[in-house]
Amino acid sequence: MLYSFRARRKERMTMDDEIWKRCGLKKTKARQNILALLQSSDRPLTAEAIFASLPKDSQDLSTVYRVLSAFEKVGLAKKEINENKENVFSFAEKEDAHVLVCVQCKKRVPLDGCPFELVNQKIEQETGFLIPDQNREIYGLCPECQKKTNGNRS
Repeated sequence: MLYSFRARRKERMTMDDEIWKRCGLKKTKARQNILALLQSSDRPLTAEAIFASLPKDSQDLSTVYRVLSAFEKVGLAKKEINENKENVFSFAEKEDAHVLVCVQCKKRVPLDGCPFELVNQKIEQETGFLIPDQNREIYGLCPECQKKTNGNRS
């Protein structure tokens, strides 16, 4: 059993190492921790929220900003501005991934496939327009926020 655990651990490490190699970034503890936070979060995070979630012996806030900037440059993170005019960061989904975004809490749920494929084909047939792309984000109200608002659609 120990062997299989080591094999799986080595496989995860190899996959993890591949990410760093592909992006041309050195693998550091700070980068690993921040990437893990971005990957596990279901909503965009401010640099301050990321810093507060890191182990207490971690780097300072300026390191978090530097790591996020590096991640953004290589395509590992996406920076947006939230309703409070704060920069927020999220793990960059695959280019072709569609995402449901809650308009209230900003929770993000990736979708499999393209939900617009049939609609795009119909539009192309009826209008002659070619539709190579559309917005990747679909906005709505998540189940938790619906409960808070008693299901009102406003």
